[in-house]
Amino acid sequence: MAHPDDAELLAYGTLRRYRELGATVTVLCLTHGVNGVSVIDAARGARLTERERIDEAQAAWDGAGVEVTCLGLPDGALHPDRELISLVESDLIARECTTLITHSPHAANDHQDHLALGGATTNAAARVPTCHTLLYGEPHAPYSEFSPTVLVDITDFLDDKIKALSRHTGSAPTHAVNWGDVSSGARARARGVGSRS
Repeated sequence: MAHPDDAELLAYGTLRRYRELGATVTVLCLTHGVNGVSVIDAARGARLTERERIDEAQAAWDGAGVEVTCLGLPDGALHPDRELISLVESDLIARECTTLITHSPHAANDHQDHLALGGATTNAAARVPTCHTLLYGEPHAPYSEFSPTVLVDITDFLDDKIKALSRHTGSAPTHAVNWGDVSSGARARARGVGSRS
């Protein structure tokens, strides 16, 4: 993942489901995510530290049996070049990765780091013989053309996902997110998806 909260936004329930099935799950976060403060909040003096963002990510997965590793690359500066592709490929080989969830390289209105990592990861995973499943994810975004083809029932983990997201207090905007409202909305959307299948 590009940033310390991306795995929780994109795939928390899915990763917990994999863990429940006995898989070894690692969240690899490439950047330190210190630029995750809105322009408005930055103008008000809000700042993040690398340690704060990494600690939030580790706290989000506390007790889940999931390893969290952060490489600390500069936030906002990822490029899908040879260095990034090789870095990702080396990590996937070392971990003998079989299933990889990453950012979509096709979500046109998404964060530049997500797009760069999605492209680099797609390239790297193609050269890792143990990696047989590549899944893309993106958090809901206005005007997004990302259309998932795989949906995982995370009902059993939804409350835990909300708790995990609430651990990311440093990057939360000053207009705090009401995670109870988010949970209610997510449950309503899940019921809608279930009724269409």
